[in-house]
Amino acid sequence: MLGLVCATVFAEETCAPRQFRWQEDCLPGDASESFVDRLRAIPLVDDKALWLTLGGEYRLRVESLDEPSFGLRAVDAYTAVDHRGLIHADLRSRAGPRLFVQLSAAAEDGREPRARPFDRSAVDVAQAFADWPLSMGGGVLLLRAGRQELDLHGNRLVSTREAANLRRSFDTVFARFTRGPLSISAFAGRPVENRGGAFDDRADRRERFRGSMLEVGATSPSRSANTAVFYFDRERERAVYADFVGAERRHTLGIRHTRSSVGYDMALQAAYQFGDAGPKRIRASGLAGDLGLRRASWPLQPRFGLSFGIASGDDHAGDLRLGTFDVVYPNLGYFTDAPVFYPGNTTDVQPNVTLRLSTLSTLQTGCDFIFRNERADALYDPPGIPLARPADTDAHRAATLCYLKTQWRPSPHVEWTAAYVHGGVNSVLQSAGADPADYWLAQVALKL
Repeated sequence: MLGLVCATVFAEETCAPRQFRWQEDCLPGDASESFVDRLRAIPLVDDKALWLTLGGEYRLRVESLDEPSFGLRAVDAYTAVDHRGLIHADLRSRAGPRLFVQLSAAAEDGREPRARPFDRSAVDVAQAFADWPLSMGGGVLLLRAGRQELDLHGNRLVSTREAANLRRSFDTVFARFTRGPLSISAFAGRPVENRGGAFDDRADRRERFRGSMLEVGATSPSRSANTAVFYFDRERERAVYADFVGAERRHTLGIRHTRSSVGYDMALQAAYQFGDAGPKRIRASGLAGDLGLRRASWPLQPRFGLSFGIASGDDHAGDLRLGTFDVVYPNLGYFTDAPVFYPGNTTDVQPNVTLRLSTLSTLQTGCDFIFRNERADALYDPPGIPLARPADTDAHRAATLCYLKTQWRPSPHVEWTAAYVHGGVNSVLQSAGADPADYWLAQVALKL
C-alpha cells in the first residue's frame, strides 16, 4: 500500500534520487512542475541563477544470521534491526560553485556480540563539501574539498559500504579534469571515523588514502565502454593478517574495463599491490569480473551472469613476503548480501540469473563457490580479520553461498528488498569445525 501511494504522489517527478545524492541534477522549472519537483529545486533569486535542492531518505533494514562466522567464534545467532536517516541540502548556482551538506543518524539493536562502529551514531555530518568548476584547456576542472563520498565509477576496491548503516566518507581534497571522453582525477585525504556522538566524527588520524585515475569512455545510442587506469596509496597503523599485525603502506596499480550493449554487459578489473607491512614486502594481485548475457525477447527477460574474483594469498607463513591481497575499502557483503566472507586468499566463481518479474521487480538467484588459494594463509571475514587459520588439509573448497534475492521498486522513491543466503561449509571450513550458516534480509528504503 505504501508503495502504491508513493508511486502516485511522485508519478510526475523528473528529478529522481540517485546513489550519490550530489549527482542529482535538479533544476528550477515552471509552475507546471509537481510539488515535489518544486521542493527539490527552490529558486533563491528571480532569474533562477541560484537555487537550493532539498532531499532525504530513510532505510529500515532487518537481517538475521544464525551462525555468525560459521560458528568459529563464540557469537550467538542474532536478528539486527537497523534504522538510517539522511537529509541533505544542495546550494547550487548557474555560475558553477556549489555547497553540499548531508546529515546522518543511525540506530541499531540486536547484533551480536555488539553493534559495529559504523552502525550507530547520533546526528552527524555525513558529507559537507564545496565545488568550484573552472573552464580550462577546452575542458572542465572540478575542484572539491571537504567531507565526501568517493565515486570511482564502479571500482570494486572502494565502495560506499551501503550494506552498513553509515556509508563510508572521506575528509579529502578531490580534483577531476574532463575533456570529451577523457577524464583525469586525483584525491588525497583520510577516511572518516564514526565516534557515536553528535557532530563528533573526525578524520581517522591512523589512516591515509590517496589516489588517481585516468579514464577514457565512449558512448553511442546502442552501446557504451569505459577504460580506467588507477593508482591507490593507503597507509594504516594496524593491518591484520594470518601471520602479521602492524603498520602497513600498500600501493595498488590497476585497470578496469566496462562495456555494455543491448544484449550483454561486462566489467573486468585487475590490480597489483606492493609496499611494506612492517618488515614484510607486499606482493599481491587480484582479478575480478562480472559478465552478463541478456535476452530481452524471452519470457521474464533473463540476464545470465557469471561473476568471479581472485584475491591472492600468502604462500609461506613466517617469511618476509606478504602475498595476501587487500580489498582496500570493500562493501561488507562482498560475495552476497550475507556478511560472512572478506576477499583475501580466495577464489570465487558465481553463476547467477536475474529475472524481470515485472517492469518494477526482479528476482535473482545463484551460487557462489569459494575456494582457499594458499594453505599457509587464513580465510578472512569482514572487515578483514582472520576467520579460519591455516588448517591441516590440502583441500581448497571453503564454502558455497547460494542465494535468492528479490527487489521491487514501485517508484524511484521506494525500494523493497528481501534476500536469503545459505552458506554451506566445504572441506577447508569443515576441517576448522565450522557449521553451515543461514542469513535473511528484509529492507525498505524511502527517498525524497
